[in-house]
Amino acid sequence: MASLPLPSLTALSWIALCALPFLVIYWLLYPWYISPLRKVRGPWYAIYTKWWLAYKTWKGVRAYAIHELHLKYGPWVRIAPDEVSTSDSQALGPIYGVSSNFVKTEFYTYQLRGIPELFTMSDRKAHAKRRRELAHLFTMTTIKEYESIVSENVKTCMDLIAAQGRAGKSCNLYDWWHYLSMDIVCELSFGLTFDMLHHGTENTFIKDIYGLLPIEPVRWHFGFLNRYAHLAPFKFIRDAEACGVRTFEAARNIVADYKEKPQRPGRKDLLQKMLLARDEDGQPLPDVEVDIQALAFMFAGAHTTSSSLTWIVWRIVRDPQIHRKLNEELDAALSAEDRHAVPRHASIENLTYLNCIVKEGLRIDTAIPGSVPRYVPRGGAYINGRYFPERTIISAQAYTCHRDPVVFPDPDRFWPERWLDETPAMRKLYVPFGADGPRKCIGMHLAMMELRVILAALFHRFEVSFAELVTEESMRMHELWLASPKGGKLDCVVKEKV
Repeated sequence: MASLPLPSLTALSWIALCALPFLVIYWLLYPWYISPLRKVRGPWYAIYTKWWLAYKTWKGVRAYAIHELHLKYGPWVRIAPDEVSTSDSQALGPIYGVSSNFVKTEFYTYQLRGIPELFTMSDRKAHAKRRRELAHLFTMTTIKEYESIVSENVKTCMDLIAAQGRAGKSCNLYDWWHYLSMDIVCELSFGLTFDMLHHGTENTFIKDIYGLLPIEPVRWHFGFLNRYAHLAPFKFIRDAEACGVRTFEAARNIVADYKEKPQRPGRKDLLQKMLLARDEDGQPLPDVEVDIQALAFMFAGAHTTSSSLTWIVWRIVRDPQIHRKLNEELDAALSAEDRHAVPRHASIENLTYLNCIVKEGLRIDTAIPGSVPRYVPRGGAYINGRYFPERTIISAQAYTCHRDPVVFPDPDRFWPERWLDETPAMRKLYVPFGADGPRKCIGMHLAMMELRVILAALFHRFEVSFAELVTEESMRMHELWLASPKGGKLDCVVKEKV
């Protein structure tokens, strides 16, 4: 039987050439007329490519860029061919709530050396198991045990700030909050301190922690290339990757040294509690997971606290009326206490105006302001009447949720009094620690305690003013997943009250 002649290369070339226009036309028309996401509005370029978003992420303005689109297109915006951003309060429960089947995307997989820990775990059952194992670390009873560590470090910080003030020097509170929050979280995590309050960022471990942050925008969009980061053509990526490698090795060595030393009875640090943690079968956490979890707590507890404190202090000092009202409340509550002493949390945790300031500060200047992406589960899902096919990426970002003008009138105004009449709608869209659900920040109560104590200690002891003009631009958010003020400083003059 004679074989059929194969088409010549020339014939195949002609077929491909003739098909090319139809493929191009299909590619051009698919997003507008065929795609299941065609009814979700957005800029024309976003339906074809995510490269525009990669560029905004690289520049540290991703949250700003997405928010601008929400202002133009509403609560549902298409920001990439397969990705949608929402600020619809009715969507938060289905996406992030207790009964949600939406799972974390690969963005989380490539964080923290790719080793799963509480924040990055995508498997819901594994996450629930880990959260149960670690929940005792952050109960209110345990947080009270941590207060002495927080207070000792706050006292040291305030004394050093006072010394600068007496010497006629201005204080860069942005730096002081970094040193303080890192010393607190190191002592809470490892039972030791790098004494940044006295030595600044001279410690190599701390330098590397901050040095690895520039790689985060790359991991956001190109996480699959993470294993090749040391070969990247850009030096800043290679340097950041090297910082990440050294940081993980340093954390591993700290944990190993910790285990070898005789244990002090009754020690209260997180590492000791993690080593004592057991799963349902009575088994301890694997060593590598203890290493990475301790490092993750440091990331979560240091940078976010220091940035939030910087923004809140700036907001207070620039508004004389808010500044005065806070001082009056603190004086009334702490009149019998020495101004040089760090206030006990029990004496300030229910102060109305202080809590309003903290909540408003976390609303308007969120330390983790950006997208929290999830995959639509198998079979697709309806959210508030909209259908989304499986594997669509859907996310909400705190920056936009916190600026819904219906829920938060005059949203760009720092107005603590808005929380005096807190509504259910405000509570639903208030997500500085994540939306209500199993992924909400496990350390939120500890963070709130730190913010209250540090702010009360500062403003009860000192008169605070700006050493120089602080512009909106210098305090503008720069976001590399974690956000911080663009200018990197907050120079203030402090004078001790009598």
